[in-house]
Amino acid sequence: MSRAEEQEELKRSELVAQAAKLREALVDTATGLVSLPAVMEDVRRRVEHGERLGLVYLDLSSEAQLETIYGWQTYDNLLHQVAEVLGLFWRDELRQADMAVVSGLHGDEFILFVGLGHGEAGEGQLREIQAGILQRLSARLQVQFGDERPRPVMLNCASSTLRHDPMVRIERTIYRCLDDLRAQSRQRREEQYGKRLAELRRIVAAGDVEIRFQPIVRLEDGRVHGFEALTCGPPGSIFESPEMLFSFAEGTDHITELERICRLKSVHHARALDSGTKLFLNCSARVLSDPDSFCRGLLGQAEACGLRPADIVLELTERVAITAWQDFRRSVAALRLIGFPIAIDDVGAGYSSLRSVAEVEPDYLKVDLSLIREVHRSSLKRSMLDSLMSIATTIDAKVIAEGVEDREEYQALREMKIDMGQGYYFGRPNSAGRAPFEPTS
Repeated sequence: MSRAEEQEELKRSELVAQAAKLREALVDTATGLVSLPAVMEDVRRRVEHGERLGLVYLDLSSEAQLETIYGWQTYDNLLHQVAEVLGLFWRDELRQADMAVVSGLHGDEFILFVGLGHGEAGEGQLREIQAGILQRLSARLQVQFGDERPRPVMLNCASSTLRHDPMVRIERTIYRCLDDLRAQSRQRREEQYGKRLAELRRIVAAGDVEIRFQPIVRLEDGRVHGFEALTCGPPGSIFESPEMLFSFAEGTDHITELERICRLKSVHHARALDSGTKLFLNCSARVLSDPDSFCRGLLGQAEACGLRPADIVLELTERVAITAWQDFRRSVAALRLIGFPIAIDDVGAGYSSLRSVAEVEPDYLKVDLSLIREVHRSSLKRSMLDSLMSIATTIDAKVIAEGVEDREEYQALREMKIDMGQGYYFGRPNSAGRAPFEPTS
């Protein structure tokens, strides 16, 4: 290749790189939609030529909690679904000249610019478009996790006619219109939050939670070692998801009372479990700060159901960061003196869980499902599990693999001599405490 050709190739490479950067700046990767600045010049030109435009504004931020609970990939997938529905509506109901955009890259605000007729006809057309979008979204968008029933997505929608003043720069007119629509959406979000808070308070006051049990199985012989008690809110509601229920309770300072109700109901329903199996109860670090308060009512309920403290494993979860480690260790030591075994949940998911292992030296290490998923395909994950098993041997603890979903994972864990497993492969959570799993050689 000649020097001139090399320089030409270098220029092409630079242009490709610049184009890629420009696309990243103007196109949202989660939805595939262009950003608002990318269409501003087209909107300005249309308005200045006398066209009447309407704005339909969609706000998904009421569901933003899904990202903090389930991760950004889950939330991005939801945003992508919204964009798909808007694309289909645009194709079927709107003109090619109309535009769907995102307000900010990687954001959860969507905007449709649509051409309108004049006067009341235009206003009615905009209302019909808004209603049609909501109808499409309501029919298509649902969220479902695990064994929950699907529930609709909470989405706020508002619309307005873009009223252009020739004395005001069109970009500022658009952004001021968006500010008004955001204010309307914010008011609706506050109303939704109030309704959720009222529902949570009702759930706590009425003890309206459902207890389900998931088996924890010994991998060596397939026998059931215990059951984890999992709590769900009312079926079909947003709080049917345990993660949503407890996350919202934590954020509104209702976690202590909610967990107390869940513990008592779990112990009450545990009388239906097979004799000799352990009951695993989830407990956040916050509620353990006062062992006397924690045990109030629990020991009496357990005794009435024929359970001893040794039959109840306290599974410590970290919904908020532990800061007062000395007090935490003291509380755990007091519960151990009473006779409760201790488990650390989600081991391997982060530094904090490993520190909890070092500080508490629990009786059980429940390994996070992120290390279990497709463990048969990953030598690195098996190596990490070997390290956790070595730690467990040092502190005389048992290892429980969470999230086991298929036979390959089960076989790999069994070959590694992991003590126990939990997941859909052994049995889904159910109210009867059944374990349909049958061991195989």
